[in-house]
Amino acid sequence: MESLVSPETPLVSVIIPNYNHARFLGDAIRSVLAQTYRPLEIIVVDDGSTDNSAQVAAGFADQIRYIYQTNAGLSAARNTGLRAAKGELIGVLDADDMYEPNFLETLVAALQADPQADGVYCGYQFVDETNNPLPQIENRPVSPADLYPALLDGNFFVPESVFLRRRVYDEVGFFDESLRACEDWDVWLRVAKKFRIIHSPHILTRHRVLAGSMSTDPLRMLTARLAVLKKHVGEEPASAGASTAHRAYGRAYLGSCVEYLQYGHPERAYECFQKMANICPSLLLEVDTYYQLGCGDQPKGRMGDLASLNVKRSSLPLLGMMDRLFAGASTPGEIKRLQRAARARMFHALGLLAYGTREFNLARRFFRRTVQYDPRLLFNLTLLSRWLKSLLGPRLLQQLKNLRRRPKTPA
Repeated sequence: MESLVSPETPLVSVIIPNYNHARFLGDAIRSVLAQTYRPLEIIVVDDGSTDNSAQVAAGFADQIRYIYQTNAGLSAARNTGLRAAKGELIGVLDADDMYEPNFLETLVAALQADPQADGVYCGYQFVDETNNPLPQIENRPVSPADLYPALLDGNFFVPESVFLRRRVYDEVGFFDESLRACEDWDVWLRVAKKFRIIHSPHILTRHRVLAGSMSTDPLRMLTARLAVLKKHVGEEPASAGASTAHRAYGRAYLGSCVEYLQYGHPERAYECFQKMANICPSLLLEVDTYYQLGCGDQPKGRMGDLASLNVKRSSLPLLGMMDRLFAGASTPGEIKRLQRAARARMFHALGLLAYGTREFNLARRFFRRTVQYDPRLLFNLTLLSRWLKSLLGPRLLQQLKNLRRRPKTPA
């Protein structure tokens, strides 16, 4: 049967899987109904909720399609929605998250402007349980050609930030129902490997941070990460190396190390840090590794927020893990030989964080330790610039800024 929807205004299907999120479900549905784009259909898949989700959904009457199923998990609920969807374009919105009103209009336009694009992703804002914005915003532009390796480094999408043509799901397959976490990462990897996915620079969704959610269980997340990587790059390497698989597994353990620090499990954090080093030693030589770990005591939704970061406190677990790694009798010699270079990168990252928080005395100490371990970094322009500015101190730095802002005297 020929579609009644014109090519200029394709039907969009938004799938909302829900399990016992009655208190948030209305917000999610209203965020779709508030869209500036039409036509659209809203499919709510209730995965066996035992709260009053059915009553909440009933309040929207024929504005939505409500499907109830026996509890089978998040992936199964999404797949039920995909099978029921009639739209040419698909959005997946978890029941505790929200679209901004121009989400669909903006992303449909992006796909229409680039007919070769198979999908598009946007930035997102973290919010708390009551929908108040948190400091953390994720908006990472990556070229389509580089997206697959970038995602192998770790998932930086959330389901509601991804908008795909229906045929993409039909070709790569639906969500893996054997996975109880990271099931979306698995799909995005399959998609990015085969299709052209573009980036929209706009912040168009809200991602709610909830206590007790799947992502707050580091062990569950690590187990799922490893299962996904086994599907995509094979078995976990038994020895150190620099292959794609080595890096992917190393980054997975780094991500879990950060999560264990966030939730106050230092011993588990060290175990993941040690695994990272043993599998992919080159990660010890990347400033970004320590930048992440230096923010490790910040909760989800506040990661990287310099206004709330206590660098001195957050550096202590990292310093302890480094000491333990390089003093450990079981640490291979090839890793111990990286100690000076690794410590230089660690202090460089901590110096940048301290500079960002305007803890200039601490920044100076970290930068000094950086060049003590690797004098060549004295010629790193970023480090040198921050070090010189930290030497000026906050008062003199502000005076110099004020001088630059002072209007010039007319000739």
